Amino acid sequence: MSEIRNFEIFFYNDLLICPDCSKKFKLHKQVYNIDGIPLYVLYEYDEFLERLFFQYKEQRDVVLKDIFLCEHLYLKKTFKKYCVCTLCSSDAKRMERGFEPAIEMYSSLDIFVHSPFYKKKDIKQSSATKSQRSQIKNVLSLKQLYPLPKKKILLVDDVCTTGSTLLAAKQLIHPDCMFVLAAHPLWILANQENIVVKSKGFW
Repeated sequence: MSEIRNFEIFFYNDLLICPDCSKKFKLHKQVYNIDGIPLYVLYEYDEFLERLFFQYKEQRDVVLKDIFLCEHLYLKKTFKKYCVCTLCSSDAKRMERGFEPAIEMYSSLDIFVHSPFYKKKDIKQSSATKSQRSQIKNVLSLKQLYPLPKKKILLVDDVCTTGSTLLAAKQLIHPDCMFVLAAHPLWILANQENIVVKSKGFW
């Protein structure tokens, strides 16, 4: 159980993961005001989540898709009030993996997840510099004639590292709020002054 490669799915009191593994998720549950838009952050990104995301996305261990939100199914009720739109992988990465990670993760809440974006070229975000990440606005675009229901828009992603991708997407789709599974500690530190002390919404 100590090695992510040996991670197994357990059914324990209707949960998908055992209590020991569950404790390794570092809950954050904060809300940030990003240019007037609330951003909800569920976890703090750490080595445990980094390895888990790598196993899920790059090693294509698709069975892990449900474990990120299985203990937060209360979110389903709020998510269903929105048109949920997710960021996307490049076409090349999607073909390589055979699935779209963010769509699968959020679909575990029994909601429909829209994918209105596309990337003009492949940029490996994990190895990009801060300057390179800031250029994502020149790569990310909206699909033409992509129908969205007339509901408030919730923009979702898996990880917020520098926030560049979310900001680029926000400019394109103008969401009512945003939600990420995890935020990098450096991003959290840099955005302390943006924490919303009193908020209503997802928690």
